[in-house]
Amino acid sequence: MQLLTQKPEITAKNYLSVGPGEYPCGNNLYLIVTPSGGRRWAFRYQRNGVVKKMGFGSAKETGLKLSEAKDKAIDALRLLSKGTDPREHRDDEKRRTQGSRQFGEFAEEWRQTYETGFRHKAARAKLKRIVQLICKPLHKHWLDEIETAHVVNVLKSVWHQRETSRTTRQIIKKILDAAIAHNLRPKDNPADWASRLQPIMPKQRRRGTTRGGHKAMDYKDLPAFMRKLAAISTQSARALEVTILTLARTAEVQNMRWTQLDLDNGIWDLGFLGTKSERAKRTPLPRQTLAYLREAYAHRVSDEFVFLGRSLKTPMSNMTMLKYFKELTGDGSLTVHGFRTTFRTWAQEETDFEEEIVEHCLHHITGDDAEKAYKRGEALKKRLLVMQKFADFATQRPKSNVTPMKAA
Repeated sequence: MQLLTQKPEITAKNYLSVGPGEYPCGNNLYLIVTPSGGRRWAFRYQRNGVVKKMGFGSAKETGLKLSEAKDKAIDALRLLSKGTDPREHRDDEKRRTQGSRQFGEFAEEWRQTYETGFRHKAARAKLKRIVQLICKPLHKHWLDEIETAHVVNVLKSVWHQRETSRTTRQIIKKILDAAIAHNLRPKDNPADWASRLQPIMPKQRRRGTTRGGHKAMDYKDLPAFMRKLAAISTQSARALEVTILTLARTAEVQNMRWTQLDLDNGIWDLGFLGTKSERAKRTPLPRQTLAYLREAYAHRVSDEFVFLGRSLKTPMSNMTMLKYFKELTGDGSLTVHGFRTTFRTWAQEETDFEEEIVEHCLHHITGDDAEKAYKRGEALKKRLLVMQKFADFATQRPKSNVTPMKAA
């Protein structure tokens, strides 16, 4: 009967002299000796049901000593107890020392620098949401290993939101362009639309038929709607009237401040528009709006916001106007932003105003980049003429069907 030879216990004295084989050394550490005499340390562990091995290096005279290998094994066990894969952790640290960066940390640093050019909190909040939430699947990837498939995986989650998906792709591209500029990845950009994404991404359906996908009220129905709105004596109703007659965006009226208003000359100075435009925006106020704002200023309770929220330091909710709008129309598909399209259709169908001035009323500067560079004027008088005509149309009284009696 052949007796099984028991493997000797590995010690600091014999680990360089034992024969070929695999020798357990405690704490998942093994000494592996090959027939040719090579000997190395290996750490074996199980992760998510898969047995893995991580090498610690050579155990020869000039290599890693037994005590040092045991210390490394204990460190690896500590990482496992915290839920971290020790081999992945080691590889990440190696990349880091070589100058590589993960997308998440690099993107956050880029965001904090890039957003300094924004003038509105809403634009900064939007950028933060995209970088920190929508792009989260990219955070743990190293910049030099990100490929088009990784970008597609992010875009699929927001592809049903046309504007959000477009902005997300642009931001990812800018972040990777910055990484290329810092020599943190190859020069090709996997977020490039024409060469990488357009050939493989499905075509997006444009919602609605109006500009920007916002369903708009028929301009012929506007006067009747404005009469219903005038019958409601609340701040929110007045805010919606101001939004319609000034052709402003909801957020602009929501955040309207008394300091922006020149009530003597009838001008609303919004300053710069942040992400929408780099041009300063000043809007002439039709007399209906100006009359309300002058009266409201005389009875103001705050020197900051025109339309107050629950406190004197906060503006009204951005959903308040939409709530009134839906209640009055009974049509949940219409949007407040759509009134800008209502105005545009009215101007096209009912007036002979210059198209360029009509677009300027919406703060759309027409022409290519070269033309826009020379269009510095504000055309306040011409715009006021158009906007006043629209305000008169929107607030007109119903026509009477009674024929006046003639004097005898």
